[in-house]
Amino acid sequence: MRLSNIAISIVCVYSAAALMKMGNEKYELIKADFGIAGPLFILATGFFLIILGIVVFFRAFRRA
Repeated sequence: MRLSNIAISIVCVYSAAALMKMGNEKYELIKADFGIAGPLFILATGFFLIILGIVVFFRAFRRA
């Protein structure tokens, strides 16, 4: 078990949650500044961070 991978996965999932919450709360402002690409980029980045966090979490328990 690698504690560093568990810490990285927690940071990834927490960052994704914070990013998606910010994107939800400021959707209109982001859309006005960047068009539809801004909210879509935030959504895609959030999904990427969640998937990365899950993959790193499973790697923490993989046997060497």
